[in-house]
Amino acid sequence: MRLSLPLAFVLTTSIPVWADMPAPQGHVLLTLGGAVTETNLPARGENDGGLLGYLEVQHSGGAGFDAAMLDGLAQVEITIAYGPEDNQRDVAFSGPLLSDVMVMAGAEGKTAKPMAMDGYQSEIPWDSIQAHQPIVATHADGSPMGIGGYGPTMIVFPPTDDADLADEQSGQQVWALAYIGIE
Repeated sequence: MRLSLPLAFVLTTSIPVWADMPAPQGHVLLTLGGAVTETNLPARGENDGGLLGYLEVQHSGGAGFDAAMLDGLAQVEITIAYGPEDNQRDVAFSGPLLSDVMVMAGAEGKTAKPMAMDGYQSEIPWDSIQAHQPIVATHADGSPMGIGGYGPTMIVFPPTDDADLADEQSGQQVWALAYIGIE
């Protein structure tokens, strides 16, 4: 006797699903908080201290990513001229797509508000994330980005010949990135 499974069961089991977001095993390099549905970090209150406390970040649960989690996603390399205006050079940044990180955190379709360690924050709507495919860079010229340079992570957009778009994206290309608020 042969048993057959309903088509709906076959289709739902063949689609990868992030049932539970894995817990980071190493130091958390990037946290997404706010309107995320997948979390692996506890809520943060106003007196919780640390860098995120300094930045006055609060959330009801966050999605934390360590280096292995970010490196485990598909990697994209983008080479752009970068550095001080009078001393720019081509730098090859690599890391996962911002959209992939957001999907893993259950933030698909939402607005990203990346925040630098000094408190600078920008806003990137989902339609721009989808259209322009920025990455969460974790490496520059093949080496992990450390704190004190551009790291631990950085938003990097592919180069564009559209001067207005390039100007808009330059304000969204947050470096020294450790937190992304999701709305």
